[in-house]
Amino acid sequence: MQRHLARSAIAAAILAAFNVQAAEPLADHGTIVVTATRQPTPARDLLNDFSVLTRSDIDKAGPSATLGDLLSRLPGIELSREGGRGANENIFIRGTNAGHALILIDGIRVGSATLGQANLSALPVEQMERIEVVRGPESALYGSDAIGGVVNIFTRGSKESSFSAKAGFGSRGSYAANVAKKSNIGDLNYQVSFGTNGEDGKSNVTNSDSFAYNPDKDGFWKRSAAMRIDYKLSSEAEIGAQYFYSQGQNKFDTSWPSKSYDWKTYSRISGSSAYARFQPAKEWTTSIRFDRSVDESDTVPSQTIGELRDDFRTERKQITWQNDINLPIGRALIAVDHLKEQIVTSSAFSLTERDINSLSLGWDASMEKHRWQANVRRDRNSQYGAKNTYNLGYGYQLTHAWRLATHVGTAFKAPSFNDLYYPNIPFVGSGNPNLRPETSRNRDVAVHYETEVHKASLTVFRNDIKNLISWEETSPGSWFYTPANVGKVRIDGWSLSYQWSIIDGWKLRATWNDQDARDVTTGNRLARRAEKFGTLGLEHETKQWLIGVELQASGDRYDNLANTRLLGGYGLVNVHSSYQLSPEWSAFARVDNLFDKHYELARSSNATFSSLGSTVFIGLRYLTK
Repeated sequence: MQRHLARSAIAAAILAAFNVQAAEPLADHGTIVVTATRQPTPARDLLNDFSVLTRSDIDKAGPSATLGDLLSRLPGIELSREGGRGANENIFIRGTNAGHALILIDGIRVGSATLGQANLSALPVEQMERIEVVRGPESALYGSDAIGGVVNIFTRGSKESSFSAKAGFGSRGSYAANVAKKSNIGDLNYQVSFGTNGEDGKSNVTNSDSFAYNPDKDGFWKRSAAMRIDYKLSSEAEIGAQYFYSQGQNKFDTSWPSKSYDWKTYSRISGSSAYARFQPAKEWTTSIRFDRSVDESDTVPSQTIGELRDDFRTERKQITWQNDINLPIGRALIAVDHLKEQIVTSSAFSLTERDINSLSLGWDASMEKHRWQANVRRDRNSQYGAKNTYNLGYGYQLTHAWRLATHVGTAFKAPSFNDLYYPNIPFVGSGNPNLRPETSRNRDVAVHYETEVHKASLTVFRNDIKNLISWEETSPGSWFYTPANVGKVRIDGWSLSYQWSIIDGWKLRATWNDQDARDVTTGNRLARRAEKFGTLGLEHETKQWLIGVELQASGDRYDNLANTRLLGGYGLVNVHSSYQLSPEWSAFARVDNLFDKHYELARSSNATFSSLGSTVFIGLRYLTK
């Protein structure tokens, strides 16, 4: 911890040097963030460590980008992927596990209750309008899974009428297309959008001596749609409904039962919700919301359809009643949630559903230079009982530009259905119904600096995680695994982000992360997490042109917890540009991994997974309002 504090002190000194002025404003003081408090809050009033990706940011990443690609450019987030785009990918927020990131789409919880996490590569980037990311424990607002943070994805939504279309193609047979229509008729607003993308790809496993090596093309395809309708009944009441759907397929190589079997995973993710919001009194807004999400995954080899397959289906139904109350000092949050999770699988689980009832209480306020936030929550799960969490924050405005913030909070992750009830299969393993939830306690301190041309943040954090669930071999050579609460992890680190509007039309962005994520018992580093990683980007924009270059860098990582398989560090250079052909039409292009750098994001004991290599994508956009 002393090492990280010393380095963060140096980074803090760097912040003090930001006094240069420029002509072009950088900060958007009107940005409203919902995820950090479950209530619309101006960004400058938040105490949380957060980031917001806009539709412009998503467009710059290119139509072939995955959710993992987008998030890995943000502070404190790393990406792991077992092959090219479309392959299984995970993110690690502040060094925590992949299952410690809660994924929401329009506030709807998504992901597999058997696996215990969301399938990021199956989520429809082409439907995303905005992404809010909150780093740090958020179980006091959202319950299970939010140990590392929350990613809340908002599908395309606006009350401005518009029509947009986009199409393009690129390397290795990649393609993408999307159309979206938004309109309003009086107090009725609606939108609909459809998208598709895919790629022929290349072999998922690259080393010919691997048991899984098959020199074929492991590509993917994906189709998606999103719809929304809102109606304003009066100045105090509104109703609405929404729906999203994504389906796709990705191919991969494996050695079972032999490497000649060409495996495919079919994924289907959908979500729907309906809500009513009204204002019974001047200082009280209440809403009720009904959510449903479905996550389906079918894994089959192309040679056989019947006897070899794994099918998993998760259905979640949630009812939320939320009350936002303005108080003489600050505002209060009172929310009641009921969540039912059900699974259907091709294997026989002894229990296939559970219910979670939750009560969340919150308060945030500001007075002169002080700001407070307090949240507590109680979750009662039908499988393991009750879990209480809290999050306390305090901020102080030193000057107009400088402010401090500190947090302490707890979080937890419930065991998945696989962890608890996976059926007893010889030479595979079985679940453990006596598992307890994983728990964490996080502390962080942050300093922020913001003017019209500079925006910088430094966050120092420590996270202690207990009762980590680990699948261990019951005896050497048995090939039979079962999970237990055996792990304890400590993560120390700091994260620095900076944006600078240099002169008119020029902008610089940078992030740097230094972390030490280790298993306390063994002293080993956690798998696939670097000690140092960061990004650097420079953009120039004129009336017609936008040109940008970015560098992504990462130190070495170990692929396994035993720290015996080393993944080397890497640096990637990406470039993007767009040109305004007319008021409605624009052309765009992007090159990822410009210098065709070889690197690894994941590896197994016998397989080296392919990386993207150099890729090019070009296309056209049309937008009319």
